[in-house]
Amino acid sequence: MKNSSYSVLFMRDDADVKTLRVSPRRLRLLLWISSAVALVVLVGLVIGLRSFVGYRGLLSERRDLEVKLAQAQVDLERLGNLELLQKGGSGKEAGKDNGKDSKESARTPDKSPLAMSRTFAKINSGALAVENFRAQLSGNVLTTSFDLNNKAQGSSTGSITLLLLRNDGSLTELDAANPTDLTYQIQRLKRISAAARAPEGLTRREALGLRVEIKNSDGEVILGETYALGN
Repeated sequence: MKNSSYSVLFMRDDADVKTLRVSPRRLRLLLWISSAVALVVLVGLVIGLRSFVGYRGLLSERRDLEVKLAQAQVDLERLGNLELLQKGGSGKEAGKDNGKDSKESARTPDKSPLAMSRTFAKINSGALAVENFRAQLSGNVLTTSFDLNNKAQGSSTGSITLLLLRNDGSLTELDAANPTDLTYQIQRLKRISAAARAPEGLTRREALGLRVEIKNSDGEVILGETYALGN
């Protein structure tokens, strides 16, 4: 039995019968080699699949990082422009004669020294407070929403003015699509939501922020602050 072997017959209708004898040792060796090759191929497929999935993940992360980096550079540029405008506005305000009174049209950018000082002036009488502020420029439409909180006793009424801040420090007053959206009459809290058309040809990179000025029923500004635009 030690010299036993397996015989395999190959038969065809148009040829003689052929016999192939394989010893058990060679048959086992062939099976081991076949199994090893199959295992190597399987491991190679698994490693290749994992590498491909990892590559796609890294590529996606790289794209996300590139987008975030570009947005961070834009935000940093805006902050630098805001800082320069603040310094320039305060310097001009100190050396300007306040005896002159100039007025600009509602849709014309105001680049006067008075406007520069107005850009970052914070006005707060304590009667009202703005919370949860959001503003975004999409195309040529600017949308804003915020909560107006009445801190005074009794009801409060008045109007709201929106002024777009540009890169050059100028302010442009915006007209709301629905003028009643920029009026208020509240006891405690009111959600303000308004949309306004931006100046023709204005791009997102040219817009730095939005100044909100809230007036009482007498037309006096009781709350004013400049906010950054969201992305």
